[in-house]
Amino acid sequence: MKTKSLTFAVMVSIIVVSLLCIWFYPSVQDYMESNNMWNGIKDFQSEFNAVNIDSLVDIAEPAQGGVLIAIPYLPYADQDLSRIKQFVDAGGVLMVMDDYGYGNSILARFGDNIRFSNKPLLDPLFSFKNQWLPRITDFSPEVKAAGVNVLMLNHATALTITGEVNVAAWSSRASFLDLDENESKGEQEPAGPFPIAASFVCGRGKVIAVSDPSSLINSMVGRDDNHAFWKYLMGNNADKATIMIDRSHLGQTPLDVSKTRLAGARAVIAGPYGQLGIIALIFIVLSRYMLKKGQTLV
Repeated sequence: MKTKSLTFAVMVSIIVVSLLCIWFYPSVQDYMESNNMWNGIKDFQSEFNAVNIDSLVDIAEPAQGGVLIAIPYLPYADQDLSRIKQFVDAGGVLMVMDDYGYGNSILARFGDNIRFSNKPLLDPLFSFKNQWLPRITDFSPEVKAAGVNVLMLNHATALTITGEVNVAAWSSRASFLDLDENESKGEQEPAGPFPIAASFVCGRGKVIAVSDPSSLINSMVGRDDNHAFWKYLMGNNADKATIMIDRSHLGQTPLDVSKTRLAGARAVIAGPYGQLGIIALIFIVLSRYMLKKGQTLV
């Protein structure tokens, strides 16, 4: 075999093996669909038929009946906030799930009704295993009617209510905000109950704030009545609408970025134009091979 042919074969093999590794090697990053471990959200996405979007330009139309879930671990540009506002005004449901990220920058675009405190919500009494996993048992009548009795949170924060909103759930009186983050209740640290989920109407749509995105991950979504709680928050949209998760503002590793791009390339190849291109490429390769051999294809 000629050196040039051998080099080409080796390069192709390396590329193929690399692509296979990227495709099949699981992600370990928080909130990634390809992460099958405790901190991924594959179970939630499968249950609710949620789709990822990698740009807010990809928000589904029409907005009415759609749900956009934002987990803002990266800051939002002004144009992205404008797109979100347009989506809600047109009838979409925005669910902002945050604990210590950039959720307040999104809520500020809709007024002063709700803010995230961005401080740990601890509950040494009503909790699972430790105070970082508070259990919520105080709900509005509508939530209770939906079959939600206990909600488990994971390293959550609390909401600060400054306007007219509908609160769906509160932490217990034993809970407190750990302002100095020393994991113990100080004299100056506020005690519960604190709202942990609330909503308000904006335009033709609705904004929902939830103070714990971790309740979506694989290890949490099936705990207690977490699943029923999310179904209640999304209302009729849980079964009918397009539920979108904004992946563009989550921290992604190079592996996650590569997986996203590879999935996009696969979608293009699977389309009619991609298949036509593959057929054309096969025809060109065969033609060159036959010409070198002094033969024809017909």
